[in-house]
Amino acid sequence: MPPSVRAAAPPRRSRAGILASVLSGLTPLWCLTLLAGAASPGLAASHRAGPYAGRPLAEALQDLQARGLNLIFSSDLVPPDLIVAVEPPNGAPRATLDRLLAPFGLEARDGPAGTILVVRGSGPPGSAGSGGDPAGAPSQGRASAPPGPPLRERLRVEAPRDGEVGPVVTVDHDDLEGLPAIGDDAMRKLAALPGIAAADRSAAFSVRGGAPGAARIVLDGLPLDEPFHLKDFAAFSSIVDSRTIDRADVLTGVAPAEYAGAADGVVDLATVDPAESVRTVAGFSTINAGLVSQGRLDGMDAAWLVSARSWRPDALVDSVTVDGDGINPGYNDLLGKLQFRLPGGSLLSAHVLMSQDALDYQTDFGDGSALAADDQRYAWINLKTPLTGRLYAQTLLASGRVSRARSGFTSDAAGGTQVDDARSYGSVALRQDWVFDAGTRTLLKWGFDVRRVEAEYAYRSHVERLDSVDRDILIDPAGREAGLYLAGRLRVAAPLTIEAGVRRDLETLGGDVALSPRLNLAWTLGEGTTLRAGWARSSRSQGIHELPIEDGVVDFSPAERVTERQLDLEHRFRAGLRLSLSIYDTGIDRPTPRFENLFNPFTLFPESEPDRVRIAPDSARARGLEIGLGSEAQRVFAWRASYALASAEDQIGGDWTPRSWDQRHTVKFNMDFRIHDTWRLSLAGQYHTGWPTTEMGAVAVANPDGSTGMQPVLGPRNALRYSPYHRLDLKVTRRFSVGRSNLALYFEVTNLYGRDNVCCAAGFTYLPQPDGSVRVERHDDTWTRQLPVVGMTWEF
Repeated sequence: MPPSVRAAAPPRRSRAGILASVLSGLTPLWCLTLLAGAASPGLAASHRAGPYAGRPLAEALQDLQARGLNLIFSSDLVPPDLIVAVEPPNGAPRATLDRLLAPFGLEARDGPAGTILVVRGSGPPGSAGSGGDPAGAPSQGRASAPPGPPLRERLRVEAPRDGEVGPVVTVDHDDLEGLPAIGDDAMRKLAALPGIAAADRSAAFSVRGGAPGAARIVLDGLPLDEPFHLKDFAAFSSIVDSRTIDRADVLTGVAPAEYAGAADGVVDLATVDPAESVRTVAGFSTINAGLVSQGRLDGMDAAWLVSARSWRPDALVDSVTVDGDGINPGYNDLLGKLQFRLPGGSLLSAHVLMSQDALDYQTDFGDGSALAADDQRYAWINLKTPLTGRLYAQTLLASGRVSRARSGFTSDAAGGTQVDDARSYGSVALRQDWVFDAGTRTLLKWGFDVRRVEAEYAYRSHVERLDSVDRDILIDPAGREAGLYLAGRLRVAAPLTIEAGVRRDLETLGGDVALSPRLNLAWTLGEGTTLRAGWARSSRSQGIHELPIEDGVVDFSPAERVTERQLDLEHRFRAGLRLSLSIYDTGIDRPTPRFENLFNPFTLFPESEPDRVRIAPDSARARGLEIGLGSEAQRVFAWRASYALASAEDQIGGDWTPRSWDQRHTVKFNMDFRIHDTWRLSLAGQYHTGWPTTEMGAVAVANPDGSTGMQPVLGPRNALRYSPYHRLDLKVTRRFSVGRSNLALYFEVTNLYGRDNVCCAAGFTYLPQPDGSVRVERHDDTWTRQLPVVGMTWEF
């Protein structure tokens, strides 16, 4: 007999019916929620918290759900005859939960996407609770559960717990709030982590030598095709408000089998649980403004979260420039989430994420002009269900639509550039995951995902400076993506845990069918010391939104085949320090050809510039050594530092050439000071070897009219390097209590000491010499200059 629900339930409906109802009613329900939240001060009514003694355990768990715990349990584990005998001490909801469960041989474990699962514990009943079996408690201990959560680890510290097989760096909400970054952007904050390289004009980054912007960004289970504002113009910020993020799990190595196309890294974002508290936060700064609000719906066992932001970085003209002139970008984003608790302990959530971007660039310098507009819309629902006490399921149904448009015209003495570019992508996806908790030593997980994708590209170009290139292209590709995975985790012996998995992926755009095995293991060498190793052979297909139509490409490339090897050693000292050492080696077969600008990628229309080149490697590789040392989280002071020795190279014609984002030596550190919960000071610094560049030479040539002209001569690609890059960022926050609200004022400076870090070449001057040679003077441009930002947040 299936588990029943310990609460009054409406008539039972099929899962498909629930999903269809939520999708069809998402927009009006969301609007009604906002209106109700604005109009009713009693929207989030308080719930009774205890007493619990003498009440059924199931009722006590429902009370903790109402207090904000994202709790999932089933009636076969918590039948109605389990009665709480002893009142637990007053405390936080999670601590109260642990004390309630212990006498019954149960325990709470972090589950998928921020849920908390009630499972059978490893000790006898009463071992950590009231002492002795309460009335109605089982007379013998329950079977123990396997180590680790089913789908995703939820960790407070950087590395996994002892016995966990996959290394993952987790940054929680408090860490994100403290890290300095332009506009408090979440993706810019993650650039402080080891293994990540970023250009500070952009929020996009590369992970361990992968292509910039290629890391898979996942939000509440949904991979985002376009996670950045104005991708075609430096991708200045991400479209997700960092204040809505509960944690970010960053996987830089061998990812579990449930992640498809994860060879370039994964950033898995989970939004805050809106049922945990009732709050509204308004924020204002010199570059953006936003509002975050969350609360509970009285009488519906539901909660909501909404975030809205507006960016106007044109106020920082000196920092956001193209070809020496300021641009005027503006963009907005909206995130919404409705969360319902259903009969049987299931959790249903509906999500929307939207952004609208615009750019207007007008200048008399070179007669340049440009207009751009981007629009992104995602909607999805998640259903997490405990089918039994050991079997869990998660279902995701999603739809997305992205539109991007560019238009512009530049004319100068060398000719004119005209670009009209309109493209749109759409997708509908279904994903299903199952996790089976088979006992103390074994955990199984399997699932599938299917996705229908379609796009329309309409591109026109007229480039007189590049041999009069003239393109008119209109294509509308469509296809399917499907994947199936199976993985198992086995504790072979007390110190050794192994997880093996395999994926089978089909992608019709490039005609790819790939089998991707992977293996992770963790060995506990002693108290506080864990050795982890991973190997994977995976594939990465070109997404339907990644076709470089602007460079004349109309066919999708075959999937890259990636082989990953990594070794990680971690030791925790009793003094509260944590030392980590990672070695990785990644090889790429059949790399997808790409197009780059040799000297300056930050132009309005990079495909129209004369330094545009096609790079088609035979293979590629990324290798590195990372060392990290830091303190565990402390109330007053915390710090962490890292060093990386790395290389990212392409093999072309038998020769290895550094990739344009290759960083041989990288040092990063951050420090976080807190004083009496009123002052917080954060420092983040980094140093890395300059990125590669190409030498420019020239020779004098005779023109037909007898005059002398200059013929540029390129040296070997990426044979030179820019000067080293270093920067220090500062954020100071002062908090005040104003009645029942909290006010925070902050001052933030990017590039505190105003370092002119060279990013690219703005131009060249050719100077003929008396001996007939030509000296070339290079005029360099720089990354972000000193950038102060002042802002405030008001929480009430």
